Formats: sequence, structure tokens, C-alpha cells
Amino acid sequence: MRFFEIEAKDISELGDDDLRELVGRLCEAELVQAGLATSCVTWGGAQEAADGGLDVSVNETRPLQYPNFVPRSVTGFQVKKHAMGKASCTKEMLDKGSLKPVIAAIAHQRGAYIIVSGKDNCSDKMLSERLSGMVEAVASLPSKDQLMLDFYGRDRIATWLRQYPGVALWVRYKLGKPLSGWRPFGRWAATPVDIADEFLTDEHPCVFLADTAADEPQPLLSGLLRTREKLRTPGSAVRIIGLSGVGKTRFAQALFEENLGGEPLPKSSAIYADLGDDLLPSALELVGYFIANDIASYIVLDNCPADVHRQLQKAVSSSGTKLRILTIEYDISDDKPEETEVVKIEPSSESTVSKVIQLRFPDLERGNADKIAEFSGGNARVAIALASRVKFDETLTNFSDEELFQRLFSQRKGKSEILLESAEALSLFYSFDISHGDLNDELSVISSMSGIERRTLYRHAAELLRRQLAQKRGDWRAILPHALANRLAKSALENIAISEVNSELFKSANIRLLKSCAHRIGYLHDCKAAQDLAESWIVPGAPLGDISVCNSDLIDCLNYIAPVFPATVLSCLETASMQPAFATRSNPNFIVFVRLLCHLAYEDEYFERAVAVLLKFAEDESESENNNSIVARIKQLFSLYLSGTQALPSRRRSVIEGLLQSSEQRFHQIAFRLLDSALETGHWSSWGTFDFGARKRGPGWVPSNYAEQTDWYEQVIRLLERYLVLEHTSLNDFVKILLSSNFRGLWTSAGCFELLERIVNTYARAGAWPEMWVAIKNVIHFDSDRHESELLERLRTLEKVSAPADPFSEIEAYALTNTWTHVVVDAEDFSTASAAMHEKLMMLGEIASAEQSYIDRLGDRLWRTHIDSLWYFGKGLARGSVDKSAMFEKLIRQVEESELEEVQPILLVGFLHEIHEQNVSMFRAMIEMILHERKLAPHAVYLLCSSPLEAWGVIKLVELAKSRKVESWRFTHISLGRMHEKISDEMLVELLSILIELDGGLVSVVQILEMRFFIDHDSSYTPSDSLLAFGRQVFLIMLAMHRDEIGQISSHGLKRIAKYCLSISAPLAEISKMVSLICDGVTNYRLYSFEITDITSVLIKNFPELFLSGVFSGDEDDDVLAYTIFRDRGYGVKTSSLNKVPIGRLINWCNADRNKLKQLGSVVSIYLAVEPEDGLIENPKRVELSSHIKTILDAADDKTQIVDIIYARARPSGWSGSLADILEVRAHAFSELLHHSALEVRDSAKAKLALMEQSIRHNRARESEEHNRWEQRFE
Repeated sequence: MRFFEIEAKDISELGDDDLRELVGRLCEAELVQAGLATSCVTWGGAQEAADGGLDVSVNETRPLQYPNFVPRSVTGFQVKKHAMGKASCTKEMLDKGSLKPVIAAIAHQRGAYIIVSGKDNCSDKMLSERLSGMVEAVASLPSKDQLMLDFYGRDRIATWLRQYPGVALWVRYKLGKPLSGWRPFGRWAATPVDIADEFLTDEHPCVFLADTAADEPQPLLSGLLRTREKLRTPGSAVRIIGLSGVGKTRFAQALFEENLGGEPLPKSSAIYADLGDDLLPSALELVGYFIANDIASYIVLDNCPADVHRQLQKAVSSSGTKLRILTIEYDISDDKPEETEVVKIEPSSESTVSKVIQLRFPDLERGNADKIAEFSGGNARVAIALASRVKFDETLTNFSDEELFQRLFSQRKGKSEILLESAEALSLFYSFDISHGDLNDELSVISSMSGIERRTLYRHAAELLRRQLAQKRGDWRAILPHALANRLAKSALENIAISEVNSELFKSANIRLLKSCAHRIGYLHDCKAAQDLAESWIVPGAPLGDISVCNSDLIDCLNYIAPVFPATVLSCLETASMQPAFATRSNPNFIVFVRLLCHLAYEDEYFERAVAVLLKFAEDESESENNNSIVARIKQLFSLYLSGTQALPSRRRSVIEGLLQSSEQRFHQIAFRLLDSALETGHWSSWGTFDFGARKRGPGWVPSNYAEQTDWYEQVIRLLERYLVLEHTSLNDFVKILLSSNFRGLWTSAGCFELLERIVNTYARAGAWPEMWVAIKNVIHFDSDRHESELLERLRTLEKVSAPADPFSEIEAYALTNTWTHVVVDAEDFSTASAAMHEKLMMLGEIASAEQSYIDRLGDRLWRTHIDSLWYFGKGLARGSVDKSAMFEKLIRQVEESELEEVQPILLVGFLHEIHEQNVSMFRAMIEMILHERKLAPHAVYLLCSSPLEAWGVIKLVELAKSRKVESWRFTHISLGRMHEKISDEMLVELLSILIELDGGLVSVVQILEMRFFIDHDSSYTPSDSLLAFGRQVFLIMLAMHRDEIGQISSHGLKRIAKYCLSISAPLAEISKMVSLICDGVTNYRLYSFEITDITSVLIKNFPELFLSGVFSGDEDDDVLAYTIFRDRGYGVKTSSLNKVPIGRLINWCNADRNKLKQLGSVVSIYLAVEPEDGLIENPKRVELSSHIKTILDAADDKTQIVDIIYARARPSGWSGSLADILEVRAHAFSELLHHSALEVRDSAKAKLALMEQSIRHNRARESEEHNRWEQRFE
């Protein structure tokens, strides 16, 4: 990025120490890029140890995977500011005529020795001479061949520097050429230069990490070390939040500082900016550039709004970059951004703040420092501001808070009532805009509301900035810190009538100010005037009078003011939930209300009411919903840790019990999820912070001791135990699944030994509860090393108690659970254990064939779900049956008489497979029997495919298709397991010709054909002409349909079918008809070209002339059609299919016709990625002009016409990211035309390139302005 570039001559301006540090920082940056630690880099002046003849040393123990300017793991640099000729290089390496020992040591380690000159700009000859001098110096060294020698002049240092913008930024600062707003590592927290910048820590817990299950934050140093670890991961994003003045920026700075325990983050790779400043480039531009160039750096963005963080984080996480993002902001959002670690800083201890004051103001007495710290409430910014207004000889001990506030506000400038009034009025808003636009004049609104002239408000806003009682971001201002703003706002509400506030804020044009005022009011829950104002907004006729019809802006207002009167807001939500369309996922703002209700559920007294409304929202949610799942949010409220509620355990259990007693199956499902959360014994997580305005909130109720924790789990278990006696009910099944799936945690982590032993002994004896038996075996297998011998023995006793004690219980334990459940636990070798398990299941099937009462007792469980074990069990059942027909009839009767409407007949598939191996005639008779059974007849194809298809079976498939009694999708079973290979092409065509006429038949046909044409390279199979012809008929049918009818097909392998059926030997008449259907369908919007790319790409490749002629038929809409087909490509397709056609064929189609050449030039891809791996990237790093467009240019007689096309296509029709970056990359490719052999091309290209450069500058400035305007906000 040109903003960071340093020229070679700039290197010469650095002093000796700075040049040495530059090389050291570059070494660190290169190691960071390689994913290595920087602790192996040392340089003179930065270390206490003598340098031994080296200025910079790299001593990495591991080999460098991608060596660059640091060529070897052990590399030594000698850095000289002055010029170094050949003789100087030789002399530098010698000490009294002998080679310096440090160089010999490097050679012994197969390292590299490099001399750096800050003056030399070496040509090849000059470089060769210097290297020759260095070689002479080591001539007598036995290991000289192991030593790599090199010389870096200022030109090579500049090249090296261009790869690491963070280091380049540091150089700019050293040279006095800083970028606008961007800074290298330094005193980001603005500690005065003459004050020690020590990072003060103590044991006061004030750092809260979102993944911490503890109910208290952690001490600063502990939080600092954990935050460092989170940021070491490439592509990570961390967000530091907390009120203004709590030390967030100083915390971020400390992440890169030594002597704080552990290894700091590399300061040489850190880049800092305050988004309140005007940045050039903008944060989004810089991050985009770093991602595009895969630069490993740490970008620290102060005062970064939440939505800016989300956009940056999304760009970083989706790119696979080595970049790390650290953002800082005082606004605390309800939710945690995805893939972001949130670190919340709370106010420091008063003793730490007192130390800060004493360091900053050494003349201030200790008592005054303590008083200031007490008044500030741990807020360093308030404390420093107040301390700067205190004379060294005065005493604050007896000052009231009001007197201290006046001292802070007045700042020795005398009392100003009008300034105070202005500050009060302005503080009513979380932020305000001072600009004077035609449609946006917020100061005038505040003026009308407060009675203070706009000019006065503007002047006083500036004065508050000068007094450091406000902050600015572009045109935006905010009264800060919060403690000051909140105090001022309370006074404002006492001095300005509610009617005057509302008369302005209720105007629709002032919705942003209404939201900003609501944002402020939310922090004033202890202020009666704030409560009155909030109440006035929810009365009938007010903006929030009926929240069921509020738009998103007004809902934001409700969200902000909810902390002021949570009971009232909860009542409003209860009233709104009476409306059928409100408490549902179809409500576009449902997730906002769900988050709010979770906050309202914090207090024990409101818990049940809030959850009741949450359950209304969750009632119509799909059980498998994962996107903003409401149940997932409710689950957190029932977690032992990080629940976000103070609701007592008994109250939460009461809610769950109410759900279990409901007659609604959906509430049972929800209860199951809540109970699963309550039984969690580790890996707790939260959806975000627990802040709710200024109310004191934490992660919720937690047990105060181990006994309370154990009681939590045991009470939940006892609740579940009540339902274990309700045998053969869905609730009983739920409970058994819950307890068995959570047994490992409840035993190993929660220690509920006696209660679990009782439950196992009561309900799981002798194989009565197979899942529990498997769970116990899991604990023994995975956790035996975590148990004392006595506990392990108790577990083994439970395993014996719960193990199957008779054949029937063995069948229950093995046949009704998937094979892997047992294999994983019981075996060292998976394949051997799997084979043994299969044999055991077949043996159990044989046992059941001899004791048929077992089949009766298993009942519907044999047919309810698809369990792979039942296949082997069914096979054994057939193998062991003396009268196989009678057993088959028994099974059929059991299925048909079951209460299940939909059955899973995998047991019968295994049974029939075994029958086929023993008696094919019997197998056939059994299939015939199935066709007459109501529940099994729909599964006839699946059951027929239980064994390899034979001729009669294929005929039976055709008969089934003709009968129309079997749904078309069920025939796709023949596409699985190569089953279709037993069907001849002729019979397959007959079958598919019938299927395609059925409802949904086309989708099934395509799926079957896709697998038919999945032909191995060594296969002798060749599709017949009749099958290929049928495939073409499928395409003709598809292309004549409406896109809504064929939408399901696009996900299948059309391209594989097209490869065979639309080959170059296909009849041209059929191809022409397809092209005609495509052109007609796309023109009339019956088809979307991007949904049929798999077909069109093959047609264009094999029949380009026919396709081009069909598209360019002479109609007035040809250009639109051509654009839609050739350039509006599907997802992931970046190049026109025409570029895969030999250009000679396309030029021949043009036949020197000027218009055709123009048409062709308009539809081929012009700008192609240089690097193959960039081919699917939205915006490749480097592009070049395609060979197709260059050939078209050469063939055209009117070459300027083609140059115009190339120029016009440089601007994409749609894009993401920076348009200026895209144009810049394409302009570089376009510049190739400046060297074209034709003068007219060169002249035209020169003129167009000037326009492109102008457009780049314009778009760069526009984007920078937009980004800065967007980034420079407070809310």
C-alpha cells in the first residue's frame, strides 16, 4: 500500500541505533509471518548482553519453512550506517587479521552472515564485489561452505520493508513522516512523556473473559496473559470493552510489553489507530490490503464501533489470513460477535488508581490521591482529570462529591452556569452530531429542547473538548467519561420538562436522537426523572405505546431504556405476546426481544414471567433450528454457570417441571434441552456480556461451595427420577437418554456417586437400560485414570450390575444401538472389533429366531429408527430360522400391526439379504408378499435392493414404476452402492422413461443418471446411444420447464450427465433446440442462467458456434441475453465458458465480421487471475489480460473499439470490497496495451489509462471518506 512505502533514500536518513533496530524489527516481523516466536531475535542496544560482533542475531531452533530476508535459522547481521565497499566488508569480518569467532560459530551452525549498509544502493556488479570481499574474509575457514554470505544495501532493505507495513510505520515515525492516524507501538494510552508509563497491577479482579465460568472477573495480569494467548492465533479477533476511563487502551498496550510475565506479543508487528481520528487509509482499507497480501500483523483499533468490528472480523475470519484484530470500545453490546473473544475491563481498585495519581502528580499528597480515587470509583480518566485541577497544598479530605464534581468541571476557570447547562443538555444524548446539514442538524434540535442557542451549544461543545470532558470522532461528539455524563444527564432531566424533551424527540426526523437519548437514559435507572421520561415513552400514543407494531429503531429505544424499569418493560412484552404474530420467529425482531427477555430474567422475581414469554417465542421454532436459536438462548438460563440469572435453582426446576407436565410434545422437547443444559458439568459458555444499563449484573447465581454444586445436580437428577417409573412413555425415553448421555460428567466431574448408584441399581439392572450400561463402560474406558481405585471399583460393580444378564437384555443392548457405540469402547482395533460386533449381532439374531417371544417383546423398537445393528440382527434372524417363511410372515405382521405410521425396515433388509444368499426363489416370493402390505409396500424398492438386482428384479422395478404406487424418490435406491450396474441400458431407459412422468420424477431420474455416468477410469462400460439420447431428452424437458419446477435439480450432478450426453457427437438438431430453449427461457425469465451453468458450460465448450449464433440472433435484446448467459455466472464460477474454447474456433465464427468481433469481445472474460489459486477469489491480487481478448484485439480492424471494451470491463458490474483496489489491479493489467505493436492501441490505451487512474483516485478518496464517516461513530 503506497501509504506505507519507504524509499531507499529514506533508509539513509536513519541513525545507527534506528537502523539497527529497523533490521531487528524486520527480523521479528518475518518470524511472525512464518508463525514463529520473536524471542530468538536480539539486537545491540536492546539487550544487556554484549553483541559479540553482531548487531542483530536470529537464533531459531527450528528450520525456516519459507526463508526470505532471514535466510537461515541462525542468521547474524552487521549493520552499518555508512557505505561499505569490498575492502570495508572484508575488514568488518576480521579482528586483527583473523575471522571474528562469532562468524565462525555461525558457520558451524550452517547459518548466514549478512552485512547491512544504510548508504549503498547496489547494482549487480557492486553487490558481486562486496560478496567477493566477504568470501575472502572466510577463505581459511574449514566450514566456509556451510556459511551463507550476503550483503543488503538500502535498496534491499527498502524492498524488505515493503513487506511489513507495521515496521514501515515505525520508520515513518522515526523520520517524522507519520501517516494520518496510524501509529506503531508506543504510548497509545497517552501517558505524558515525562511520566513513567508503568502498567500497574494488583490482585483486584477487574478483567472478565466471556469464556470464564467463574462468577468473578480475574486480576489484571491474569487477564492480560490469557488475552495474549487468544491473540496469538492467526485470524483471531479480540474485543476489549469497558467504560471510558477504566484503562482499556493501557491494557492493550501492555499486551506488547515485556516484564509482565510470559512472552509479549511482538510490538514490531503492532499497528494502532484511534477511529475517532481521520485515518488515511481507513481501517477497512488497511485490513483489506493486509488480507490481500497475507501480512501477519496485529491491528489495534481504539474507539471501534461494534458493527465496524463485525465487518472487520468477518473479513479476517473468512480469509484464512495471519492478521489479528484487536478492537477497543466503551459501548457494551448485548451480544458477543461471532468468532470474537470478548474481554471486559471493569474499574480498577481504588489503591491502583491512587498509585496512578501519585505517579502522575508526585506533589499531590497521599490523602488527596486516595480521596480522588474514591470519588472516581476506579475510573482513572476521571481521577486524572480531577487531580490536574487540585493545588498541591490544598486538602480534599472533607470535600463532598458535589464539590469534587464542581472542581472537575470548572477546572480553575471559574464557575460558568451556562456552560454547565449546555453540558447537561448535551449529556442527555449518548452522542450528537455538530454538523449543520439541511436534513441533519442535531444541535438545533437540542437547542429547541433546552432553550440554549445553537451557536452557544456549538461553542460549549468545543470548550468541553478542550477541558477533556468530551470526545470527538469526526463530526460526532460525546460527553465522557460516563460517570460525568450520567451525572450531568440527571441534572438535565431535573431542569428540562419532559414535555419539552418529547416535543422534539417524538418527531420522526429525530429518531436517531431519540435512540441516543434512550441509550443515555438506560444508564440512569436510579434517577426518578429518568424513570418518568421512560414511562412517558410507553404510554398509549407515545412511540413505544404498542411495542407489537414498533419498527427496529423504536425497538432499539426499548432495548436501551429497559434497565430503567424492567418490570414495566416485562409487562409490555407480556401484553404484546398476546398478539398471535408477535411471539414467533416470523417476527423480524424476534432475536432482539429474546435477548431482552433473557436480561429481564436475571432477577429471581421476574424469572418465571420472562421465561413464559420466551417459551411463546420458542414454541413454533423447529427442534433442529441452529440459526439464532431461541431455545439455545433459553438453555443458558438453566446452566449452572454463566446462566445470566439470579433465579434460584428451585425456581428453575419448577419451570422445567411445568414443561414436563404439559401435554404438548414441543414443551417436552424444550424441557429436554433445558435439562441437558442443567446437567452440563463443563465447557460452559455465554452468548455475550451480562451488562444491563448501569445495573449491577454478573454471570448469575453460582454455588458458593462444592456441596451446593453437588446439590444442583442431584436435585435435577431427582426431578428426572420421578419419570423413570413411567415405563413405555416418551418422557421415560427422554429421561433415560438424558441421564445416560450425561452420566460421564455427573459421575466424573459432579461426583453424584451415591444417587447414580441408586438409580443404576434400581432401573438399570441386568441390561434393563442398555444406554446406561454403555455410558458406564465409557467412563471406565475414558476416565479410569481420573478415579481412585475405590471409585473405579464402584464403577466396575455398576457395569456388572447394568450389563445384560440374559439373551433378551443382550439383544436390547446391542441390536437397538448402533454398532459403533460398542466398538469404540470395547476394542483396540476398530475393524477387528467391528467384524466381531457384526458376528455377535448375527448370533443374537439366531438366538431370537429360536425364542420368538423376544421379537414380540422388542415390538415397535425394531422398526422405529434406522439402526445399523438391526441389519446384522435381521441377517442372523434369517440364518437361524428353521421356518424362514413363517418368521418372515411374523415380521410382516408385526410391522403392519404396529402403531407406527412410518417404519424403518432395515431389519428386513438384512433378513432378505441372508434369504437371497440361501434361496433366491424364496427371496422373490417374499418380495412379492411385501407388495401387498400397506406399510411395507412403499419400501419395496429399498427391500428389493437388499441384494444384487437380477432380471426379474429389474422387471419388478418397471412394474412398480408403472403402478404409480411407489413415490418416485424411492427409486433412487438403485443409484446407491452400484445397484444400477446390474440393469442394462435398455431396461434403465424403460424404467427412467416411466419415472420421469411421476411427481418429482425428474429429480429422481437426474440422481440415477448422475450415478450411472459416474464411471471409473478403468471401467469397460460405455453408455449406449439409447441412454445418451434419453439423457438429452431429460435436458430438453428440463429446459422447457419453469425454474421453480427444476430448482431441486440444480444441486445434482448435471455436469457429469452433460459430459456424456452433450458430447461433440450429439445430434446438432437436438443441440440447436436446447440452445433455443435456453435463449428463450433466459430472455423471458423462465430460466436463470446461473442455475443451468452445468449444462451451458458443456454446450459452449462443445458447440460454441451454435451457441454464439443462438445468442446473437439479431434481436435488439441480444446484448442483454449475452451478458446474462456468458457473464452472469453461478457461484464460484469466475471465468466465462467461452475462455475454455480454443480461440481459433471463436475467431473463425467471427469470420472477420467487425460486429461479431465486438460481440465476442464483450462476452469473453478479459481480466483473469495470474495465480491459479486466486482463480476463485472475488478480487484476485494480480490479474492479466486474457489471451482470448488479446487475440480478438489483434484480429479486429477497428482496434480502438476493442480497447474501449477492455476499458469498460475494468469496472465490474458488481463487487465486494474496495472498487479502487479492483480498478488498480486491473489498471496494471490494462497497461500492457501501452506496449502493443499498433499505434492506435497504444494511443487509445494511454488515454483510457489516464481515465482509469483518475477513477482510482476518485474512488479511493470516496471510499476513504465513507469508511471514516462510518468508523467515526459512538453508537
